[in-house]
Amino acid sequence: MIEQSATGARPSLVGRRRENDALWTRFEAAATGRAGVVLIAGEPGIGKTRLLDAFAAHATSTGARVLRGGASEAAGMPPYLSFLEALGQHVRATPPDALRVQIGDMAGILADILPELTARLGEAPRSYPLRPEQARLRLYEAVSMFLAALSTERPLALIFDDLQWADGATLDLLAYLARRQRAIPLLLVGAYRAGDAEGRAAFAQTLAELNRLRALDLLTLEPLDAAAMVALAESYLGGPVIAPLGETLFRHSEGNPFFAEELLRNWVDAGALTQAEHGRWTLATAQVPALPPGIAGAVRQRLARLRPETLELLRTAAILGHTFETALLAEVVGQDVEAVEESLREAAQANLLSSAMTGAQSAYSFSHDKIRESIYDDMTHARRQRLHGFIGHALEARSLSPDAQRLSELAYHFARSGDRVRGADYARRAAQLALAAYAPEEALAHYRAVLELTGADDPRRGETLIGVGDAATLAGAHDDAVSAFTAAQAWYERSGDRVAAARAAHRLGQVWWQREAIPQAREAFEASLALLEGQPLAETVCALVDLSSLLALSQHQYTAALAHARQAFTLAERLSEDNLLASASRVLGNLLARTNQLPEGLDLLRRALDLALAADNLAEAAECCACLRMACAWNCEYRQAIAYARQEIDLARRCHAPYLLRHIYTHLTVMYALAGELAEAERAYTEAQTVVERLTAPEAWAYFDLIAGVVPMARGDYAASEQGTVRAIEEFRAANPDTLVWYLGILAVISARQGKERETLAAIDEAEAAIATVPSDSMASMLPLSSVVDAAFLIGAGQRVAHYYTRLEPFRGQFHNALVSRLLGQIETLQGDFAVAHISLDEAEATARGEQVKFELAQTLVAQADLAIAEGGRGARERAREKLAEAQALYAEFGNETEVRRMDAALRRHTRGRTAQSPRLHAGLSAREIEVLRLVASGRSNREIASDLVLSEKTVENHLTRIYGKIGAENRAAAAAFAIRHGLA
Repeated sequence: MIEQSATGARPSLVGRRRENDALWTRFEAAATGRAGVVLIAGEPGIGKTRLLDAFAAHATSTGARVLRGGASEAAGMPPYLSFLEALGQHVRATPPDALRVQIGDMAGILADILPELTARLGEAPRSYPLRPEQARLRLYEAVSMFLAALSTERPLALIFDDLQWADGATLDLLAYLARRQRAIPLLLVGAYRAGDAEGRAAFAQTLAELNRLRALDLLTLEPLDAAAMVALAESYLGGPVIAPLGETLFRHSEGNPFFAEELLRNWVDAGALTQAEHGRWTLATAQVPALPPGIAGAVRQRLARLRPETLELLRTAAILGHTFETALLAEVVGQDVEAVEESLREAAQANLLSSAMTGAQSAYSFSHDKIRESIYDDMTHARRQRLHGFIGHALEARSLSPDAQRLSELAYHFARSGDRVRGADYARRAAQLALAAYAPEEALAHYRAVLELTGADDPRRGETLIGVGDAATLAGAHDDAVSAFTAAQAWYERSGDRVAAARAAHRLGQVWWQREAIPQAREAFEASLALLEGQPLAETVCALVDLSSLLALSQHQYTAALAHARQAFTLAERLSEDNLLASASRVLGNLLARTNQLPEGLDLLRRALDLALAADNLAEAAECCACLRMACAWNCEYRQAIAYARQEIDLARRCHAPYLLRHIYTHLTVMYALAGELAEAERAYTEAQTVVERLTAPEAWAYFDLIAGVVPMARGDYAASEQGTVRAIEEFRAANPDTLVWYLGILAVISARQGKERETLAAIDEAEAAIATVPSDSMASMLPLSSVVDAAFLIGAGQRVAHYYTRLEPFRGQFHNALVSRLLGQIETLQGDFAVAHISLDEAEATARGEQVKFELAQTLVAQADLAIAEGGRGARERAREKLAEAQALYAEFGNETEVRRMDAALRRHTRGRTAQSPRLHAGLSAREIEVLRLVASGRSNREIASDLVLSEKTVENHLTRIYGKIGAENRAAAAAFAIRHGLA
């Protein structure tokens, strides 16, 4: 709000044309659907708020929706304060019917931070329970959707002042909106004091994130120059000024507009200014009043001119905060509201206060927070303590059911009044509400206040320590969480409450697991179970479920994991709680599937899904669908896997849990790409990007980068596919090296498809080393092993991996980056077991056709062509050409020119000469080496061979070196003679 001048004129916005134009240009861009963030930085009094006022007025005049909020330096403010003020203003002013349309089905979620919604719309159904991090994302998504709804009617400007004091929850939400809402007509405009923001880690992190997103425009307000200072004085005084007055004002204010206005007020009040000829303002004397020491001195001079009763009211108001209700101030000081209003009018006329209506309540704000700070700092400690107590009791009397903001205020005032009991009680309640609103930093501050206000013998000490640990966990302060949960466990054990101690130990294990400290996590989970001593409790089921998952997913100890999962399942059945039974069934079913007990695992997972749906636990149902999606894909139920993915998306959206979507679209991208539905794959990939951009999960980003190469690979752009895969592997290596076993084989396949033999073999070596660390009967072993075998055959090195036949056999009929039956058939062909090879490859073909996995079908057809040639006999070449022609047509559907050329070369080879014998009959030559030798005998150069076989010339040279060694030839002529003797030419 632009302040009223001493002469009655309203000062204009001077000296800020460039910044004002830049801000408006950015808003016009936002209004076209290019959302963004503009932050205005500057020292106190430099004009940030005035620039915001001018922008708000201009935006409102064009029909835009403008909502404003601010942050406060005062301790004890509720989380999301800036959003509470801005959105609360809209909620209070909007008719209920219109508000219902804008809120949609998110009222139950948003009510956690906007209590006005319940008052306006009535009680809403509560949202589904989720883990804290997932629940916070759900809340952020709800706010994001609310703002999107508000911006559909007209462009929206959210204006936040004093962001240097913003709580961590507000800053997290602001960054989330910048990530999520990039294509709506929304501009977030904030102002902050650069100096006060220094050292605030959350603020620095938010700035870094906004810059990383390229969503931030930063405007820095510098001091006004001498010409602008003259314009400010003329606007304030309502007439022209002589040059010496402007120069003096500039020198004393140092270009700070607030300081300049304070000086002008002092000079006018002291009679140091007068109007000369032509109405020009000038200094009445050569000696201007002494400059007060700093802005506080200027404020004190203004305060000294007030009546004592008005100054006394302002002292109490300064304790209340930057903005205060007139009725509350009157209640605290024990005066009639009208009398208080009359006294405050004097302060408003002196421009110390400005009107700030809050709904139907009369309220005032200090015109600058430095004014409030000066008044607060001038009071003695004893007086501040006494006033805090008065305010606390007044708030308590008028707050039968205090909301988060009121609880924070009560905790703040009672803690500073010396009433430790009340301060601790309200701080605890404020912490609980902050935690429920997913504002962990604020909850942590409140819980720490409780610890300071209570002693070690407090009967609720353990509960408070658990609260500290929960808040610290959600805030990412893992060291603090470990300390808190460790202390809580010890406190409960001393108190004899073993169940509560077990809960603390369980939480401790979860924190260690988040930190990837697997041995410590396991120790904590086992300690939790030891404290429970096998008692039939829900806590026992939860601890068993987590220990089972840890052993399987992080340590690959499937035997022990299955034992714990079965124990959890038995106990959950005994307790007859559907939610527990759904969770235990899901974990056990997932483990059975991962240990190649797919039929049993699928049955149990389907039962878990039914239980979760019956209990209306949508988040658990979504987790069940995720496990079913993977298990069905492994079991070659490709279309059913896609159906479960679609159900998973629906469930995750219905419970507003973006975290649950982190892998769905990436997996759908793979499934659609392999099916040849490349347009669907690209749409899924776009959705995947939208999802992971909302998250801060490194593993989700790494998997997204891995999948970036799927569609290019299907289309034959193997170089592009390799780039994304290499990047993703390095990200997995940094985030969690244990997960590399799943992905190293993919790099081997991509290298093989480019004919990079050396790189392929190196990738196979690393993958085999990783495979050796996991149980051979697990999917963690089979998925990379399938890729290793596939890659080896692609470079003609099938003999190297033929010994894996017995490892592959138990997974016959499954799909792990390749159809296992197809790989088995290729090994059987290599070993001359043609009858069995026909069975394996026919099975693979039937599956690929039935489930419409076209890329895998093409590879199976090529394997069948190789079988026909190796088997020989009447019509072998015709059968091979038929298979290759169909494979070529499939690759053409993908737009994969690389594989189309490879099929062309194979068709040309099978059009010439006699049918080759099985590769095993020719001096141990591999199938690829026979192909190279045949082309050498036909007189083709290394470059021509490389082109025909889609290999590099270096790889062809390597093949020739090995061929010479195996057949005892010294040159190409001798090699050609060998080929002719053995019917290869």
